[in-house]
Amino acid sequence: MNDDRGFNLLDDPWIITLGADGRETEVSILELFDSAEDLTTIGGEVATQAFAITRLLLAILHRALDGPADVDEWERLWNSGALPVDEVRAYVEPMRQRFDLFDAERPFFQVPELRTAKDEVSPLSKLVADVPNGRPLFTTRSASNLRRIDAAEAARWLVHTHAFDPSGIKSGAVGDPSVKSGKGYPIGTGWSGQIGGVLPQGGNIRETVLLNLVAYEDNPYVRLGGTDDLPPWERGGDTARWEERPPRGAIDLYTWQTRRIRLVGDRDGVTGVVLANGDKIQPQNRHDMDPHTAWRYSEPQSKKFKQVVYMPLLHDPDRSVWRGIGAMLPATAGRGNARGSDPQPRLVPGVLQWIGDLTAKEILPQRYTPRIRIMGVEYGSQSATFDEIVHDLLPMSVTLLRTDRPAAAQTATNAVVDAEQAAFAIWSFAENIAQAAGAAPKSGAGDTARQGLYAALDAPYREWLAALTPDTDLDVARTEWQRRVRAATYPVTAQSVSAAPPSAWVGREVRGHLMNVSRAELWLAAALRKALPLAHVPAEPETAKKEVA
Repeated sequence: MNDDRGFNLLDDPWIITLGADGRETEVSILELFDSAEDLTTIGGEVATQAFAITRLLLAILHRALDGPADVDEWERLWNSGALPVDEVRAYVEPMRQRFDLFDAERPFFQVPELRTAKDEVSPLSKLVADVPNGRPLFTTRSASNLRRIDAAEAARWLVHTHAFDPSGIKSGAVGDPSVKSGKGYPIGTGWSGQIGGVLPQGGNIRETVLLNLVAYEDNPYVRLGGTDDLPPWERGGDTARWEERPPRGAIDLYTWQTRRIRLVGDRDGVTGVVLANGDKIQPQNRHDMDPHTAWRYSEPQSKKFKQVVYMPLLHDPDRSVWRGIGAMLPATAGRGNARGSDPQPRLVPGVLQWIGDLTAKEILPQRYTPRIRIMGVEYGSQSATFDEIVHDLLPMSVTLLRTDRPAAAQTATNAVVDAEQAAFAIWSFAENIAQAAGAAPKSGAGDTARQGLYAALDAPYREWLAALTPDTDLDVARTEWQRRVRAATYPVTAQSVSAAPPSAWVGREVRGHLMNVSRAELWLAAALRKALPLAHVPAEPETAKKEVA
């Protein structure tokens, strides 16, 4: 490296965290494990940094414990009130040199001699994800702010780059036999960029780390001690030569070396980067290794590989997370029959299945309500640039994650169906009015109205979902929800009516019927009665009084 003055991630602060008082602070790896009870969450320049750094911490803790081996060991950790920092220290101390960002022989997550044939060094925009490559107008950073970043920020982006770096042409590293004309041609995005990240979050970082620390006993993700499911700091040093290989387990995936990287700088600041291709990975059938994403059955991939194939279920940035809740609930998208002749269309994230099992065994409190943090990336053309970073947070009672009591989960998914059916009715209503005024089919008016309803239901659904506890009367809850949906339709439909021109009130023939505003309203009323039958049942006297009030 460029300087013998190191920056050791074990001791030097670099992880952004929030305290209980809401104040932001940077801590080292060992400080985080030591004070996790007093810190609420991991942050960063972008939300996906927290996902990548949390998985790095999980790899360290799994290896430090060589476990947890089973639920009993995990329960002892949960009840201890602190993370096992002594075990972590004993594990990392013999390897502390390998956590130095600028070590001459084994710099953390880097290749020390990485270089191109012309000794080119790329600008920091290749490393920093909140400055979209080729789209500088979409950032709040100035060019001068990217001439140098401090070592702590460089460490965060280093971890993030391995996890989420876009595809596209990279620097052609000397020693890489796949380089052509001085270029490293695309091998795909970072592993975490190929999945739809799901990260349960507890009341503090200690709870968050433990909720995601899946025990060996019933879960195959992390391989047992003595296997080659190891992080890079326990393996031989990487070189410019990369390979395409299958992952060896969750620890391997948590720390996957998507790129070969060398930071240019020292602890006083980093000014550039050499960024080349690293280990290539394919996403098919990794559901038994990565617990932090849902999976979808792919018929085309299954035909191609002549076996049942599951692909990661990516997040849609245009769709609120609650609308896809069915893929996250073990009772509605479990993990059984994953390779059978009749495969399930969806597989729930393994970490949510794990939390549901802990609840069923009465290890977690029945009223415990973690927040499910959703993180991922939508890439641009040919996955070569960052287009959008997806981040959402959904409070969810552990009651919803139990497979032995599926009624609550089914009620939650049925409530989404209620919203979708009402949204379709609203879409049809707005389209009918638009066509009554002379617009062509699928004019866009329906899409606008439907999105308006989903936006109006976003906060109510989250509030309603968080209130589903073991004592909730689910029939009453479903009725209440349908009434909320019906109430949310009123302002959306009123806007469509008020915007209708005079010609829409007169109407014209549409699909063999005279269509005007009045007829559209009649059809909408019928559609909503069908979509939300419980909302049209007369309320009990006491409930009716409350609604009037």
